[in-house]
Amino acid sequence: MDAPVRYSILGTVRATRGDTELELGPPKRMALLALLLLRAPGPLTLSEAVDILWDDDPPPSAANVVHRHIGALRRALEPELRSRTMAAHLVRAADGYRLLVDASTSDLLRFRDLRAQAQLAVKAGASKKGAQDFIEALGLWHGPTVAAGTYVAQHPLFTSVGHEYVATAKEAADVVLTSAPALTEEVLTALRRAVDCHSFDEALHSRIIAALAATGRQAEALQQFESIRNTLAKELGVEPGPGLRAAQQHLLRHRSVRDEDGPAPPTGPAARPVQLPAAHQPFAGRRKTLSQCLELLPLEGEENPLTTTVAICGMAGVGKTTLALHWAHLVATRFPDGQIHVDLQGHHASRPPLDPTVAMTEVLGALGARPDPVPASTTELGSLYRRTLAGRRLLIVLDDAHDCEHVRPLLPGTPGCLTIVTSRRRLEGLAVTDNARLLPLPAMTGQEGLELLEHRLGADRIRGARTTAEEIVDLCGGLPLALAVVSARALMHPHFPLGALARHLRDNQDSLVAFSSHDARTDPRSVFSRSYDTLSSGAAALFRLLSLHPSQDITLPAATSLSCTHPRATREYMAELVDRNMIVEQTPGRYACHTLLRSYAAELGRSVDGKEILAEARARMLEHYLHSADAATTLLAPHNSDVVLPPPRVGVRPQRFDARADAARWIVAERYVLPALIQNVSHCPQVDTFRRQLTAALEMCVESPVP
Repeated sequence: MDAPVRYSILGTVRATRGDTELELGPPKRMALLALLLLRAPGPLTLSEAVDILWDDDPPPSAANVVHRHIGALRRALEPELRSRTMAAHLVRAADGYRLLVDASTSDLLRFRDLRAQAQLAVKAGASKKGAQDFIEALGLWHGPTVAAGTYVAQHPLFTSVGHEYVATAKEAADVVLTSAPALTEEVLTALRRAVDCHSFDEALHSRIIAALAATGRQAEALQQFESIRNTLAKELGVEPGPGLRAAQQHLLRHRSVRDEDGPAPPTGPAARPVQLPAAHQPFAGRRKTLSQCLELLPLEGEENPLTTTVAICGMAGVGKTTLALHWAHLVATRFPDGQIHVDLQGHHASRPPLDPTVAMTEVLGALGARPDPVPASTTELGSLYRRTLAGRRLLIVLDDAHDCEHVRPLLPGTPGCLTIVTSRRRLEGLAVTDNARLLPLPAMTGQEGLELLEHRLGADRIRGARTTAEEIVDLCGGLPLALAVVSARALMHPHFPLGALARHLRDNQDSLVAFSSHDARTDPRSVFSRSYDTLSSGAAALFRLLSLHPSQDITLPAATSLSCTHPRATREYMAELVDRNMIVEQTPGRYACHTLLRSYAAELGRSVDGKEILAEARARMLEHYLHSADAATTLLAPHNSDVVLPPPRVGVRPQRFDARADAARWIVAERYVLPALIQNVSHCPQVDTFRRQLTAALEMCVESPVP
């Protein structure tokens, strides 16, 4: 019982302790174990298990059946277990269960770990080490599909993991054929295994042809091309694509080229860029958004796919890059000519935005077409860029764009490419000029935030403090960056209760002190500042004052009074803040600011504006609501008001109402703001007058339904 349990999912589902294979039971139980392994180290929710095990048509007893299978798996894994609360292998998690495994006990996690190591090694210039890691990862696969032997093996959740093998085989081939030719036979074996299950994948066939040619088997390579060409014509009625044709032409041109040291390194189809950084782990939540991403892609096998550009936009720290890379890795196998990643540095901590001409030159270099010398004319460079991309099916990630013009020169015009852009700006112009699909990314929901915390801290730590964990998610505003910072603090102090961490966050809600660090990439104050620094002076001043508003949402008229600006200028400033995702327009005319951005604005206000300016702005805001409430109640109940108000101070522009219905709608819309104002007028002159009028308006909210 001291030996660890090791799990296999890359082929037949198995669990072994030492040399003994454990009896897992009937197929449904094996499928459940496969699901747990697939979701590890994260949790498997009960609802997901039910949906997959019963193919979306579960019987009423499905949940109970899952619970019974979980109990049976526990007994198989820990025969001497007396209480499930003491389980060391299969434990309860949020709305489900978690299998406690890591890269030393799960072949799937080991595979992913080796693949990530290989990608990092290649990116760092250690291509031979990367090639060895790729080959070791591929050697862990013992079957053509994940969960072979279980009846859910064809479910998309499993087949999508099977695609990881295909993607890794392609990555390995690209590195081996250019940097580690001694491993060519191993990679050829992996490519052939992959093509057995993906017989129409032209990128796999191209790499097989390149590998055969590299080992001197030109005739076999030509036979491989003819075989796939005949298959495509017979089964699909299509001719080979540009990548496969390029492999054939390269083979014909170099079939006799061999030097004394062995095969010549390929410069054709095998030299494809594989530049995606490792996907951020753990990836949590975002299932709905990720589903939207996948729906934007053309159908696999589509003969004439369109060029697709997707702009993921959102506030700083919301997880745009994490989502983009996760999505890119999921679909990388659909782009046989390679994957390119460019950090545009639109909001970098210490570097200016990357010039588009430099970015174009980087992409050309990745495709083996770096001009020497670089054309002096931007027009000539752009023309070369478009010619080089023509006919290729590429996945391009343009991370952290400063604005639309930063991106436009880099967008491919060739069919079949996918370009994923991330930016703190809304990039609406790309939708107008380039038919880009805009994907706004909000903060995480409460459930998604809990899932992220659980992935980072483990189920055991969250299980006993779920309410506290929910409070932490709320205090972080569901912002992934803040949740990651808090999780790192918790991991640094594994014996500290989460309640102490929550209390620290609660005590510093009006500032970002609780999240501060010395790393400019992860310190929220530093991260937010790079958005704030791009604002005009008027928009920056308005942003600082928004923290004075007692509610998270504010209207244009209220913002006008708060900032003492002309309505037209206020509208422009608010539009600027919206464009930079520092506020969002939740409903027409009502704008909200994320809780941590409000804290940042409050810090800025105290340091930049000073007490007098803030006090004057707060007074304008109160008078705005006081006079607006007076106008509304006078119109709705003209005989009930006994308050005579002095004229509003300069800069206050109260609401005016043309009809009773408008007045009633305003009172209902502000029903959350008015109570907060009543609680915060004690320090103002005419306290009683303010409180009476606002209370009257609040009572009117209850008495006067919207017509």
